[in-house]
Amino acid sequence: MKLLYVASDQRVPGKTGGSVHVEEVARGLAARGHEVHVLALPGERRTNGAVPPYELHPSRLPFEHRFFRWTARRRVEELLERLGIEAVLERYYNFGGEGVRAAHARGIPSLLEVNSPIKDHPGSLKSALDRALLFRPLSRIREELVEKASALVTPLPSIVPEDVPGEKVHRVHWGANVERFRPDVAEKRLPIPDKAKVVVFSGSFRPWHGADFLVRAGARVLSRDPDAFFLFVGAGPTWEETRLLAQRLGIESAVLFTGPVAYDEMPSYLRAARVGVAPYQPSRLGQMKLGFYWSPLKIFEYMATALPVVSLDVPPLAEVVRQEQEGLLVAEGDEDALAGAIGRLIADPVRARSMGDAGRERVVAHFSWQRHCEQLERILTSLVPKR
Repeated sequence: MKLLYVASDQRVPGKTGGSVHVEEVARGLAARGHEVHVLALPGERRTNGAVPPYELHPSRLPFEHRFFRWTARRRVEELLERLGIEAVLERYYNFGGEGVRAAHARGIPSLLEVNSPIKDHPGSLKSALDRALLFRPLSRIREELVEKASALVTPLPSIVPEDVPGEKVHRVHWGANVERFRPDVAEKRLPIPDKAKVVVFSGSFRPWHGADFLVRAGARVLSRDPDAFFLFVGAGPTWEETRLLAQRLGIESAVLFTGPVAYDEMPSYLRAARVGVAPYQPSRLGQMKLGFYWSPLKIFEYMATALPVVSLDVPPLAEVVRQEQEGLLVAEGDEDALAGAIGRLIADPVRARSMGDAGRERVVAHFSWQRHCEQLERILTSLVPKR
């Protein structure tokens, strides 16, 4: 099939979860024999100089902000016409829809990726704005996109409106690139003591990702085991706040903040660790009232690297990491439980290694980008008329 993947506001290649998602899906579908075109913002130069198996078309937004995604409609129409596209994929955003609308106008099937809520959570700003404007403009936009899309894929169906026909909604998890994230990749040389028992947090420093919570729990771990060491890989809004918290708690000598890291280099950083932690705090994000919809990229990558995982005992995380099998799960906000779980794993390397190996097997079988793209291919094949 000739596919156009519309992600106009994402930078490809890039360092965010959205950028990784777009690139891995494009690569995965191309690897399965499809001709893949990506409409996105051009990213940084690749460190390895490799040529991707898909073609990137600059989205050319007048202002590089998500609000202006709709302005890419003409660019989408031009690509559909010139390239003979057979199906369109689009990352959902309330002010997007450029791919779905253009495809619908030409009778081309479209698949809408719903990675964030397509309906309002209780007390949301969008619902308040809709009520104030009387004619519900934001809701109408979302309803139009859902109606015009041929099918939807999402990690959690509860973030899709209840009136969408069930056969139109497909549950598909994100994943990890299990060929790139492996336990045998070379470890990144970092300024970490040789005997350190390294615990890693990777990804975005958003408030609800809980990096600051991990620092506080880390202080407890260090009070019991001075050989513990905490590696924070990534950047985001709370990065500086988290770093200063480590200083205030007096544990800065046992903490390393790397800042943003290129996706190609991430596996070598994870290899420096014994345990991977995803200390999410969903109560700090209003949208999570609809359920934990975030498909946990960092957890999949920890598992692919054969790291035991410490995270929350909530669905669907407990479906991915099974208690006492691939890791340990704790209640949200329980600082002592988080510290205890980390401490147990770094104190028992044999048990930790067994959980890590089990995690690697599980993510290869069920939660890889390769598996994700197999599922997308089946859905797309069902939408595109047989030649």
